[in-house]
Amino acid sequence: MQDSVENLVTLFEQGALNRQQLIQGLLAALVPIRMGAKAHADTTSTSSFRGRSLNHVTLSVTDVERSKTFYSRLLGGTISFETEKGAIVEGASLTLPDCGIGLYKLGEPRVHHFCVDVEDFSIDAALAKLKHDFPESKPTVYRGEELYFRDPDGILGQISGMDYRRQRTTP
Repeated sequence: MQDSVENLVTLFEQGALNRQQLIQGLLAALVPIRMGAKAHADTTSTSSFRGRSLNHVTLSVTDVERSKTFYSRLLGGTISFETEKGAIVEGASLTLPDCGIGLYKLGEPRVHHFCVDVEDFSIDAALAKLKHDFPESKPTVYRGEELYFRDPDGILGQISGMDYRRQRTTP
């Protein structure tokens, strides 16, 4: 899945995909994961974390209201969070049954970051593991509960526990 998401993000950033195609591709990439999540877990994996599902993708948009209307019409879901009027960063979250899309005014239109739920998540242990196994990823904790990292191409990723709040998809 990581390769699929990275390829979609790269194509979007290069202008080869529009937003609608990106979201459709991300949703299509989730189908095998959702089916696989119900299968017996592979305990022989040597990965640092066991990713289970895509929690959310946060998009930097130029017009939050327009994007809310577009993605709600395109995908359904519910707007579960909106910033207050006059907030420093304007944004909203579209909640779907198993994931969410954050729509925030964060500069140029782009994918801001993605978040993957992992098994047995503890922020302190995960931070230590990232620093040990992937020091080049420059892991950082934000607001005491969000763990971010950079992949080899500089794409911002986040890992979270399976219970990470879905009602609010933050930038």
